[in-house]
Amino acid sequence: MLKLYHLSNSRSQRIVWLLEVLQLDYELIFCERTHNGEAPEWLKDIHPLGKVPILVDDTSTPPQVLAETSAILDNLLTKESLHQLQPTNPVNKQHYFYWKNFADATLMPNLALKQIFSRMVERSPFFARPLIKIIKRAFDQQFLNPTLYSQMALIEQHLTAHTWFAGENVSAADIMMVFLVEALLDLIPDSQQFSATINYMQRVQKLDSFQAAQVKGHWNSKEHQIYWSKTWA
Repeated sequence: MLKLYHLSNSRSQRIVWLLEVLQLDYELIFCERTHNGEAPEWLKDIHPLGKVPILVDDTSTPPQVLAETSAILDNLLTKESLHQLQPTNPVNKQHYFYWKNFADATLMPNLALKQIFSRMVERSPFFARPLIKIIKRAFDQQFLNPTLYSQMALIEQHLTAHTWFAGENVSAADIMMVFLVEALLDLIPDSQQFSATINYMQRVQKLDSFQAAQVKGHWNSKEHQIYWSKTWA
């Protein structure tokens, strides 16, 4: 049996969707966040870094423990090698490898910086908070906001010409990208102009596997929207 250690409203939701698409049997183990919103300390007993997602395969001897979303995804797709989540058409394959790696190598670091600076403001002593806010605003306006805006424009350009990130079928590139795309749409104040990306998200949300994953993973779109919309300024 596969066991997925998961935090609700986190990027580990991507693995929940992957497991639903692959129609694999798995047990979903929810981890309660600490008062700071972090993963609980006991997760370090499962994997030294204690970060979700963590996938444990009890059918292996000894049990196989995998962390990192892309590593889990690649491992599962290796076992499910005939699945359509990996395109074979050369052009689609090129798009697949680009967007699958763009998600966590290029886009996520900038979104993570948004999270870090917002938390710095929230958790700093009240006497230091005005200075932290000034630093955050300067970094946002001079670097992060323009960078994320430009990455959103690139995504919009691609989705204007393509139904999915890697061709005419859903692929693992979509699984890696979709929740980050949703974060961008929630984050950028005038995101309504990115109509192709909004249409893409609407297509995703109609998929049975996506809907099942959201229910099972306790995904809360409203909470997600509120969280990201506060980090832009």
